[in-house]
Amino acid sequence: MKTIMLGSILALFAVIATSPAFADHANADVSIASGSSSPGCEKTDECYTPSEVTVDVGSEVTWTNDDSASHTVTSGDPKKGLDGDGLFDSGLFFAGKSFSHKFDEEGEYTYFCQVHTWMKGKVIVQAAHGDDHAVPDAMVMTQDGSMMAHISTEPPAKGKEAIVSVEFTNPNEEPVEHVNFEVAATQDGKQVLSAIGQHAHSGITELTTSALDSDHPLDIQVKILGIGLPTDDPATWTGPKGETVSASVVPEFGPVAMIILASAIMGIIVITARSRVIPKL
Repeated sequence: MKTIMLGSILALFAVIATSPAFADHANADVSIASGSSSPGCEKTDECYTPSEVTVDVGSEVTWTNDDSASHTVTSGDPKKGLDGDGLFDSGLFFAGKSFSHKFDEEGEYTYFCQVHTWMKGKVIVQAAHGDDHAVPDAMVMTQDGSMMAHISTEPPAKGKEAIVSVEFTNPNEEPVEHVNFEVAATQDGKQVLSAIGQHAHSGITELTTSALDSDHPLDIQVKILGIGLPTDDPATWTGPKGETVSASVVPEFGPVAMIILASAIMGIIVITARSRVIPKL
């Protein structure tokens, strides 16, 4: 059996690509909707669009007045006073104008329009390292170069299940249909996922592990059995056969550790530049 080992280095490199230490804070744009100066938009939460945004600490939110009337963006709750709580206030700004505010602390910030008090919105500010949706992603090419296997999963978390996504594409990033394969995942030597006889009709599939005992790395193996309908004789399947793609998925690191790790990995990549193991950025 031919085995292609990504190992923890590839998985860690993939995590770096999504780490806050190497990514800018995501800013957000909010539109003050046309017609919001008249009651009714509050029924569908479409006075400020979107009415709720989530950003990282250090991010900036920009409100643009797309209505014909003038508005304000005032932090607080109008039921507690039209002056707001003093955290931020745009003052009255006209149609076509914008107002921006940078959020430097975690928390939930409600706001409203002092002129049209039915207009309300919310900004949720989270820690820059608190992206629970960051998905470590690893990619590897088969020995014959005809197929790429993409393995991604949620960061391991104690007591929670993890969704493992497997996608097969050709070198042009086009889906490879009717791939037959097997998937196994372990954590600290304990099997948390075993799926045999799998068939990716459209080239992509998702599987779920059992509840994890810790946030330690997940070791994932995907064995490619061949391309063809599952009802056909396996001997007639085409493409790569019997190749195993392996990867480790690790929890997120702190910024300093990630920078040190990046330096070490870059050195390894220079040495192994001719390898078919490819980190996906």
